[in-house]
Amino acid sequence: MSRRLFAVFLALGAAALTSCSDGGGTALAGAGKSSNLVGYEHTQAGKEYWVTMPQMENTSGKPVTVLSGKIVHVPAGLRITAYRVVSDGTGPHPYGVRAVGVTDHNALAHQGSSIRIPAHTLSDLYYEARVKVTGTVHGDLTTCHYEYRQGSSTYREDIGCDTRIRLGKPVS
Repeated sequence: MSRRLFAVFLALGAAALTSCSDGGGTALAGAGKSSNLVGYEHTQAGKEYWVTMPQMENTSGKPVTVLSGKIVHVPAGLRITAYRVVSDGTGPHPYGVRAVGVTDHNALAHQGSSIRIPAHTLSDLYYEARVKVTGTVHGDLTTCHYEYRQGSSTYREDIGCDTRIRLGKPVS
């Protein structure tokens, strides 16, 4: 390989590293949610449920725009079918699991999928995952992965989140 071609590859690699970090993001915190377990033991095979993800806090001195959120570890017996950004609009973050179609939740759909969080601020918006139960569940949903932009750089950061979903008698 010629020196000139090698220099081009080196420059492209450096540019890629400065525009998108492989992790290393430290601006987000999970609002006191590092590894507490939330559970729901009344799911039914074939049904879908909303699982709330941690409410994010920007602990840095600069604003961030969270571009996406997802649950990383999805065990056999569960399948993520959608994500959405919501706000409860009235009070504390409702961390937990509830059946799709339940109308007693105050979540208000947010336009778009990104969340802008000013410096040193707890967001009033959060992500929810729509989860379909496909059979017996073999483990827990764990690790919430967020991608965000701060300035001209994009970062990835994981926040601990553990949700246990199991088959059981339906709640009436």
